[in-house]
Amino acid sequence: MERVSIVIPARNEEKFLPECLASIQAQTYPHELLEIILVNSASEDHTQDVADEFGRNSDILLKILQNPRGDTPTALNIGYKNASGDLVLHLIAHATIEPDHIAKAVEILNDKNADGVCGKIVTIGSGLDTFWDDGISAAMQSLFGLGNAKARVGSKSGWLDNPMITLYRKDLFDRFGYIDERLTRNQDYEFHQRCYTGGAKFWFESSIKVYYRNRPNLIQLWRQYFNASKWRTYMLGEHYGAVHLRHLIPPIFVIALVLSLIGTFLWKPALNIFTSIIVLYFTLIFANTIYNAISRKKLSIIISLPLTFITIHFAYGIGFIVGLLYFIILGGKKRIIFAEKQHH
Repeated sequence: MERVSIVIPARNEEKFLPECLASIQAQTYPHELLEIILVNSASEDHTQDVADEFGRNSDILLKILQNPRGDTPTALNIGYKNASGDLVLHLIAHATIEPDHIAKAVEILNDKNADGVCGKIVTIGSGLDTFWDDGISAAMQSLFGLGNAKARVGSKSGWLDNPMITLYRKDLFDRFGYIDERLTRNQDYEFHQRCYTGGAKFWFESSIKVYYRNRPNLIQLWRQYFNASKWRTYMLGEHYGAVHLRHLIPPIFVIALVLSLIGTFLWKPALNIFTSIIVLYFTLIFANTIYNAISRKKLSIIISLPLTFITIHFAYGIGFIVGLLYFIILGGKKRIIFAEKQHH
């Protein structure tokens, strides 16, 4: 059986790190074949204390390493380079896995002769019991909310180009290099595209679940999707598969909306175009909200879910436009040296 290293970058994760580590402790995979590499990324809370306490009481080897820069890609590289396992599982500190996660993933990795295996990301709220929790959770598992992001909305197992929270064969890093430390966001996506275009194979297994803590409010959700989209444009010209149709729909929607609105002052038929876009968009929001409220048996999301859809779509659309202007048109890509500090 292969040895598995679990790499967890953590910055200010004192609230959720205990449940993350507890889910590793509960793994059915032989504990003597596991090691946890927790990279403390300049935390300003009790993340270090939580890790120390776990290490004193667990039968799983825990290595605690430091990343003074506080950014995600550097933390990942520190973890990957210090991993002694044949396989490496990237886990985030505000996520948990089921007891048989590693055992299943290892078995599937070998059965499929894959280079990486991921499960389905199930959003379960922020853990802070906010008004927005159910709406954000529903939107992040919705085809209308996120497009066909297989690791989040997929129900059928199969091959994919962008896994999430993945069990890798460690030799991937020898073959394709480590994480690009310039990328504040989408660093895993860039790595996956590099591997995928080089012939690596990633398998999505819908029966494996990863439980993810989402942002607690619309302000943090906006920041998440704005930055994700902005940094997506950084990869334009770098990878053929960097941008898919689902990434283009939000910016096209925002541009069409703005241009048709401006056009109403110059060309009367533009008002009909603007009105049609608005009516179609809110009809889709209404239909998807009602569907989710009924299927989830949560009438409370009738208010929070529409506002969450709007936040995700406009944040992603505007972020893409800003990124295109900054990174591509104004040449900002050349000025990026290191990623920014991690913010959950």
